[in-house]
Amino acid sequence: MIYTARQLEDIWKANGSNGQVILPYRARLSPMASDWIKSKRITIGYSDDGTPKIEAPSKEKTTPAPPAPPGSFLWWCAGPCGTAKAALCAQARESNLSPIDILSEPTRLVSVISKIAAEIKSDRAPGALLMTQSSASALVFANRCPSLRAIVGTCLETVEQGLNQVAANILIIEYPHKTLQQIRNLISRFVKAKRDLSEEAQRSLQELTTCG
Repeated sequence: MIYTARQLEDIWKANGSNGQVILPYRARLSPMASDWIKSKRITIGYSDDGTPKIEAPSKEKTTPAPPAPPGSFLWWCAGPCGTAKAALCAQARESNLSPIDILSEPTRLVSVISKIAAEIKSDRAPGALLMTQSSASALVFANRCPSLRAIVGTCLETVEQGLNQVAANILIIEYPHKTLQQIRNLISRFVKAKRDLSEEAQRSLQELTTCG
């Protein structure tokens, strides 16, 4: 059975609005349900009695998520972007993609970009994908980091130009305006491309670092 965000919220409210949601084995979550779980910081458990419920949170320390494997393209969604996550999951069967373990909220954007910049600068990641409702803030913030060259994926042609002209390593997609297949096509083109920043582009970027 697939549980929706509304069903999980009803279970949560009926059992004290805190703790851990316990679902039957083989239960699945919709993309929006997964986002809701993260936003409430509730963990999922499973039982074999077939009855969903909530248990009190454990006092044991939680194990942090493992770091992304070296060479993985990082990705993060600013909000409950179910269609974008479905496209990312589909593309992950062919490409090396790893989610960033930061809550999917627009207020976390600066923290996400800082993490991406550190991972790319240290050569632990070749690039990253940001799924946002609007690209403006993400584009400005990302391009303040010397190690990042961010572009907006309006269409395949713009992605191609960004890769050829500036060896873009951050792709921002405004997911509300794209279908699942369009998002996957943009991701596929971006992660499979070779990146070679020309000497001319390097000189231009260096020159612009002295601007006010």
